[in-house]
Amino acid sequence: MRLQETISVRNNLRITTRERGKIAARREGHNIWLDLGREYLASLISLVSYGPDTPERNDRIKYMGFGIGGTRQVAPGVANAAPLVTAYPGTNLQTDLQPAVTTLERPVRVSGSTTTPASPYSGTDVWLGTIQAPPIHTTATEVTFRRLFSQTEISYSSYTTVPLSEVMLFTSAANPIGQPFNTGVAYDTFDTISKTGAFELEVEWTVRF
Repeated sequence: MRLQETISVRNNLRITTRERGKIAARREGHNIWLDLGREYLASLISLVSYGPDTPERNDRIKYMGFGIGGTRQVAPGVANAAPLVTAYPGTNLQTDLQPAVTTLERPVRVSGSTTTPASPYSGTDVWLGTIQAPPIHTTATEVTFRRLFSQTEISYSSYTTVPLSEVMLFTSAANPIGQPFNTGVAYDTFDTISKTGAFELEVEWTVRF
């Protein structure tokens, strides 16, 4: 009998908000490893030449980013009102059942502009947060990427309440500054969490093989 083995990428995501150390909200889910993520893994284990050995790509998982897009946005009155509708325009059509998704639908800044300019994107805006290093290896076949977003990140100045509903994982090939629409490797949508200056936001993204 021929033995067949399927190597699968399984994802678990936990998003927690805390106010003065106490849990205020939590979302847990099984997000998807995108088509671009599968292409990334296939290239990551490949060499394009030998002697000296040259890898097909060198980037590694480095960033997380949030958005107010996705079909699970349950605060459209906030997401589609000023100032967010101008600063973060777009639709709410993406789901975490679509591996062909490439970017966040309506990405939000981690830090940057404090006003809503005619053009919503400034070259100094920071759109992605760098994950904690080193990552956590609970077992030999899994890794957890963690990022703590502070009270003053994402929700600041005129963007005091930001109804987050999508999150994405990115490699070091992404550009966190001045580029809102980076392509990612994993994606999830979730019931809205309202990020304000009262809360810290912790993300724990576990990938298992």
